[in-house]
Amino acid sequence: MEKLNGTSSSDKVQKSEGEQAAPGYPEATVSQTRQPGLGSPLPRPKRRRKRSKADRGLPDDAELARLATAYLDKQRKLWPKLADAGLLPVPSPEVIHQMVDDFKERHRGTAASPDSLQQFKACCAKQAGAYLRFSCDNSNPTSIVDQMSNALDRARDEERFIPWECVYADYSQTGLVASRQGYSSYKAILQDEDFEIETTYIDDFSRASRDEIEWWRLAALSKRLRKRMIGASDNFDLNSPNADIMISVFGLVSRFFLRSLQEKVRRGMGGAAERGTCLGRLPLGFTKRQRIDAAGNLMFGADQLPVFEPTIDPVTSHERLRMFQQFVEQNWSIFKVMRDFNERQVDGWDRWTAQAIQKLLRSPTAIGVFIWNKTRRELDREQEKWLVVQNPHKEWKVLYRPDLAIVPLELWRAARRKLAAMRRASPLTGRKPSRNEIRATTLFSGTLICSDCRSELKLIRSTENYKQMGCVNGHMHAEGCKFCGSKSVRVIEDCLLSYLRNQLLTKSVIEDLVVNANQFLEQQALQPMVDTGPLKAQAKQLKIKIERLVKKVAETDNDQLSIAYHRQVMDYQQEHNGLLASIRNEEARQKVRVQRIDLAQTKEYLSNLREILNSDIPTAAAAIRTITGPITVRQESLPGRKRQRWVASFQPNLRELLRRVSPPDSQVGDQIESPALDSETVEVIIDKLPLYEEIASEVLELSQRGVSTTAIVSKFNTSWKIIAEAAEFAKTGKRPDKKPSSKRSSNGINLKAEKYKQLASTVTELRDVQHKSFCKIAKQLGVGEGVVHRAYDYAHPELVQQAISEMTDIKRGQYAHLNRDVFEKIRELSSTGQTPVEIAKVAGCSANTVRRELQKLAAERNDGTSPEAAKDSA
Repeated sequence: MEKLNGTSSSDKVQKSEGEQAAPGYPEATVSQTRQPGLGSPLPRPKRRRKRSKADRGLPDDAELARLATAYLDKQRKLWPKLADAGLLPVPSPEVIHQMVDDFKERHRGTAASPDSLQQFKACCAKQAGAYLRFSCDNSNPTSIVDQMSNALDRARDEERFIPWECVYADYSQTGLVASRQGYSSYKAILQDEDFEIETTYIDDFSRASRDEIEWWRLAALSKRLRKRMIGASDNFDLNSPNADIMISVFGLVSRFFLRSLQEKVRRGMGGAAERGTCLGRLPLGFTKRQRIDAAGNLMFGADQLPVFEPTIDPVTSHERLRMFQQFVEQNWSIFKVMRDFNERQVDGWDRWTAQAIQKLLRSPTAIGVFIWNKTRRELDREQEKWLVVQNPHKEWKVLYRPDLAIVPLELWRAARRKLAAMRRASPLTGRKPSRNEIRATTLFSGTLICSDCRSELKLIRSTENYKQMGCVNGHMHAEGCKFCGSKSVRVIEDCLLSYLRNQLLTKSVIEDLVVNANQFLEQQALQPMVDTGPLKAQAKQLKIKIERLVKKVAETDNDQLSIAYHRQVMDYQQEHNGLLASIRNEEARQKVRVQRIDLAQTKEYLSNLREILNSDIPTAAAAIRTITGPITVRQESLPGRKRQRWVASFQPNLRELLRRVSPPDSQVGDQIESPALDSETVEVIIDKLPLYEEIASEVLELSQRGVSTTAIVSKFNTSWKIIAEAAEFAKTGKRPDKKPSSKRSSNGINLKAEKYKQLASTVTELRDVQHKSFCKIAKQLGVGEGVVHRAYDYAHPELVQQAISEMTDIKRGQYAHLNRDVFEKIRELSSTGQTPVEIAKVAGCSANTVRRELQKLAAERNDGTSPEAAKDSA
């Protein structure tokens, strides 16, 4: 079955061996007659979230509490003096809870303080550590307790004490890989001189590792540190003269056992697949039920376990059918189907991905075709990764069950055809990296794809100041391409970067990603370091051996001896290459403490986005291509316009960018959860729009709200004519007739339109400091009063914003012939109790001016306005 593929990993296939490996089915031990509900579908198992790397190998708190209780009970019997001294307390809920928390922190890489171990030296001078492991989810977790008990007994016989702080374990973790969290954490404290661990206890040879290469590494590390390693059950002793021989023999026996186990499990699973019983987790829409024989009795295997077979799940089968209907009949995108599944939490799961939806649409299980042994997993020992490899077709085991079809055959075929068309239409299908992708000359070189001929848009004009991009085929009318237009590089970059900056990398998105990334970096910084010294020493010794053998080959004249030397050199060289690859991978995985990402600095970088990108165009182009993927560009004609505009469509992918920039094996792009990381396909218009068209919708909205035309003109820093054209275009869609533009300077700036900006500082000085009226300022500068108003509004954008929010005219303040000192004098004398006539004589103004200022002062006090603010507005 597509979801029921077999696996060749020894430690993970043990779970299925007992269930389905039996060649036949005996009769049930207890005869059962068929009753209502007998053999009915069972509920689907709940989906579990992927655990973080630091938590892999950790059981639930109940299992850890059982382990901690067993540790205290055992050690209190073995070391009564420590128990009497209070160093081994009575197992109470508080003590157990503290021990569980300590174990979890140590497992994740935060070692305990070595000072806490000094208190045990009074009773036992030598201290030791213990590592425990079992590999299969189907095993009994008490195996860890039994292993620990054996290690504690052996340590007591040798007068060595194992503190709780030096007990490490991995639950349900295969021994074929060395990147186990508990194992790595224990090796970290083993190399720490402050812990003074003299001996490492394991239950038997296979607990530390099932990989002979890792065993040699562990042995070399222990010997270099001059520390013992003892097997509590099999009496393995690393310091014995025959330790190297035992490692070789045990490794050979372990490899033989694993290979034999794999063959047995594969044979049993193959037979189970042919009989149509369940293997692994069933895909959406299916569940399992216990099989019933011809007599109506429930069937059991040779191990007396129930025999299950797949059946249609009455709860989720309609969701599988609905998925096909949405994708084919309603023409939904895969992203839209995925978002619908997450919103409705189909199958109790809210982490559906586009890849999972696409896999379900492609899977033949929807029409009742189940394929087993389609792929297998193989361990890449150089990269410490499991790889999925496809098996030959002759090894597939196909089971056709028409009664289990959920989707009609034609609907499934239509979905497959649509998926194939999407794959063919993808610009990435079958394409090799172009020169522009390897060494880009513009920010979007190697990224833009022609919608007609699927070729790359390139520079068809590359002068220093006027660069244009277009399709070479369309420019030459070749291959039937009709994409004959071109577009300025600056226009392309302005439109696309504007979208990335203002729509994709918004303030909220950046804040969310920075917070999640900082949390992930803090977790990664706690990971233990890996020592590559033993590997380098071993590689150095092999290199010396190779050089010696090469000299012997050159010195001998015996052909047979030369051939033997050559074979030995080849063996050593292959081993040397493997060690070098391991060293490179280990060093690449070194976890260093990374500083937190500063949010303020990130926002500053985004504010200078264009400048930063232009500093290194090839690197910036690769980063942009990672975010956007290939951008397909098409041409569109607009009524009333001769020139066609471009429309770019792409699917932003910030998650892929995080994968590219993250350290190897960190999985930062997969582990960080943020809605911003998954986006649907978007379209961006690439065109140099006239200003009236660009601001048309906003002008119409402000006008309908009652904002004055003066405020609108000042907001956009343009002319009344442009605002009128924008309003007309928004209402009727009519474009203005083109007229010769105003006189421009050599750099293309409209001198007349820019005049108010040049006068802004002068107008502000004359108005706010010298308190002149706008009429006098215009006469003094020799310009119109409207130009003076625009200059003042340009220098005071807060007044424009206030007028827009209050839907009023711009309040530029009232003009007064009197000096400001006169009004300040009136306000000072207002509290003396003098009459307006008396105040007028002192201030040097009329009594009416005093009365108006006193009324204004009273109004300010009633509405809470400060006198300073009132003076500024005046």
